[in-house]
Amino acid sequence: MDLRAWLEKQAPDFLQTAQRFPFAILLAALTTAVVIGAINGVGWLEGEVWARAALGLATGAVFAVAGVYFAESRPETRLAGLVLKYVLPIAVVAAFQITDITWFVPFAIPAVAILWLSVSPFTRIERGAPREEVQNRFWWVNFEAFTTAIIAAVAFLIIALGIAAIERSLSILFGLGTGDLFYKWVLPFTGLFLNPVYWLSTLPRLSAYRAEELERPDFLPRAFGFLGQFVLVPLLIIYALILLAYTAQIVVTQRLPEGMIGWMVLGFVVVGAATWLVLHPPFIRTRPLVRFFLRFWFWLTLIPLGLFFVAVWIRIDAYGLTDQRLLLLAGGLWAAILAVVHLIGRGDIRLIPALAGVIMLLLSVGPWNYANLPIAQQSMRLEALLSQPGKAGASFPPDWTPRQVASAAAIIDYLQYSPGGGAKLAALLTRYGMHFEPGTDTTSSVLAALGYSLSTPLPPTSMTAQRNPLKQQVDVAATPILLGDLTVYAGQAPNFGLVFELADTRFQVLKGSAVVVDIELSPWLAKQSEGSMVDPWIDFAICNRQFRYVIDSLSADLSDAGRR
Repeated sequence: MDLRAWLEKQAPDFLQTAQRFPFAILLAALTTAVVIGAINGVGWLEGEVWARAALGLATGAVFAVAGVYFAESRPETRLAGLVLKYVLPIAVVAAFQITDITWFVPFAIPAVAILWLSVSPFTRIERGAPREEVQNRFWWVNFEAFTTAIIAAVAFLIIALGIAAIERSLSILFGLGTGDLFYKWVLPFTGLFLNPVYWLSTLPRLSAYRAEELERPDFLPRAFGFLGQFVLVPLLIIYALILLAYTAQIVVTQRLPEGMIGWMVLGFVVVGAATWLVLHPPFIRTRPLVRFFLRFWFWLTLIPLGLFFVAVWIRIDAYGLTDQRLLLLAGGLWAAILAVVHLIGRGDIRLIPALAGVIMLLLSVGPWNYANLPIAQQSMRLEALLSQPGKAGASFPPDWTPRQVASAAAIIDYLQYSPGGGAKLAALLTRYGMHFEPGTDTTSSVLAALGYSLSTPLPPTSMTAQRNPLKQQVDVAATPILLGDLTVYAGQAPNFGLVFELADTRFQVLKGSAVVVDIELSPWLAKQSEGSMVDPWIDFAICNRQFRYVIDSLSADLSDAGRR
């Protein structure tokens, strides 16, 4: 009996999977070999080399699977199918070896690969009933793949626990040292090769789709539908109302949004889009709560998205671009486009992953990629600071305010700790006659060369890190009314009849909804010393009555946003 006949008898699923996804399995095997080699100390698989090689091969394997699905869905495009099955995966594997971030950053490409895999069998643009059927097929295939991926993950966990039990038993009962064999060979081989091959064997063929499965679903689709209808939808509606209330508060108090609002809104719209996908099947769309959600969801995202863009723009305007802020903007753009498309009646659930994949690809390729563009923009901000006039008519070094020192320090920190940013910083400083050695010189040394120090009092952006205790007496004879201990944190508003708030570097007191005191703290903060505070009080008047807010202790984050 030859090998093929033996496999057909003993493991027909494996043979069929190997025939369907040969290149993906080969790339998975190479990924496994690279990781096992790195774990076992193969000399040339050191540092970043093995990680780039393994991630590139694994990503290429996903692209190879997507290419197979594309070829199965569109057999008439034979050449395109061959390119997507073989040429594109090889190009992706090679692209991960590019270390210069000027034109390409590969680390978002795995997400692009997964998103492309989800839509690769459904690239035809249809209208009317065929379009609805394509969306149903899209949901069914991805649901099957997602479900079996969870099963594969649980199976690997069980196998890992079994391997650990076997290794411990052999060690305790027989004194055998089998730890290296199991943990450096068997477990990686199982997790990186056998498990993915098992998952590939479960991927459904497009011909297996039956429309009635979405009309009369079995247990698992109904369970997902229950989760979407009775858990995700109510939570999202409540969260939408909270964001709308926060927007109303901003309008009433005329205070711009702060803090983590960008990530909060982005998480809100991402979970909402995922819920939209979960609720697509016909069997669930007829439920009243689901109909309400599908009708109004994208309308509910408009005001939070407006709040999102305002909040992100405030941070970018004040502190410049970072890779995280650029990704935030991309996520907001994705959500805004989805909302507009659905509100004009052109919605399609395939657009949710497809648009995300296109945006992530655009952010990975070109000089505007999410790593290079922030470095370029922060370099321009630093150059603008360096080009300012110096003291007493000198041209250099520049004459900076404390806030500009803080801004320069944050930019230098960001550049020197960003991939490729250190070289950009060194080149910029060289143009101004300064030497900077990435990995050796620090922000403090650059500021010292310019005549400044990080110990120079700098105005904070929020009150967070512990600082100076009170070390002197304070005259309060002119303010005989004692309110008592009062602790004010950023983003909180203790109410003592008067409401006290700390908004960025502004100290505010509200009476009802009216702001009766609004003091910019930057000049006061710039005077404070490191050992004890200078004039540790803030004076203000309300209705001709004098108040003195005595500061017993101060907490301040003296860094700019680039260090957060």
